[in-house]
Amino acid sequence: MIARYAVLAMLPVVAFVALTQRRRLAAIIGMGLFSFLLAVAYLQLHAPDVALTEAIIGAALTTAIYVLAIRRTGRLAVVADEAPGLLAREGDRVVGLEHEILERFAKHLGLDLSVELVPYQEVAEQVRRGEADIGAGGLVLPPDVPDLFTRPYLETALFTIGGAETGEGAAPPMVRYDGYFAELEIERLDGAGRPITLDLARFLSVRVPDEAVVRHPERRGYSFVVGQRRSELHTELEAYLDHLRETGELDRLIRRYVV
Repeated sequence: MIARYAVLAMLPVVAFVALTQRRRLAAIIGMGLFSFLLAVAYLQLHAPDVALTEAIIGAALTTAIYVLAIRRTGRLAVVADEAPGLLAREGDRVVGLEHEILERFAKHLGLDLSVELVPYQEVAEQVRRGEADIGAGGLVLPPDVPDLFTRPYLETALFTIGGAETGEGAAPPMVRYDGYFAELEIERLDGAGRPITLDLARFLSVRVPDEAVVRHPERRGYSFVVGQRRSELHTELEAYLDHLRETGELDRLIRRYVV
């Protein structure tokens, strides 16, 4: 009798916990536990056939289907190139300012963060094609401010190594180099003196020989890129960045990773 009342009392508690979870996997596990306890309650009420049905369908089959369903939808897919201080590999981990922002944002949405490193020039293109939800890794906001980019969260500057200064009135180029940033130190300029343009984070981490370095006077900013079909996600990310600014947490993160 006591065991029956204990199980019945646990049912609303487990249901409440499951329904208030932000992470989808945790909510599914909670509902699976609810179905299991419900099966135990049916068994205690001398309804073994109903208990068996609830255990097989509710606790096992339904939970398995939900877990399979969220294998893709339950994660925030990010593509990025490395940008020291912002998003970079450290052993087997990915760390940096942007990684922590996106990790917190994913948790805010109840999702798991998944980061794939790709060449810089492919980041925005993969997001446009819908192969990822968000692009990151020291993306410099273009001067025409396309809808894909969020508002800048941090100022930066552009530097051209090995090239002549841009003419008066000419728009400075965006960050421009081929491949992964990790390969830039090895294959920099391809041994042919070809000029490259880097943002501040990458420029500071590259050893520059006796070449002409031009700092472009125009101000630029680091942003994230979100696919055109993900307008709701774009709005949520903008709102989350605004929240970090208003609470001062963004400044604290910047001081930790960048300053």
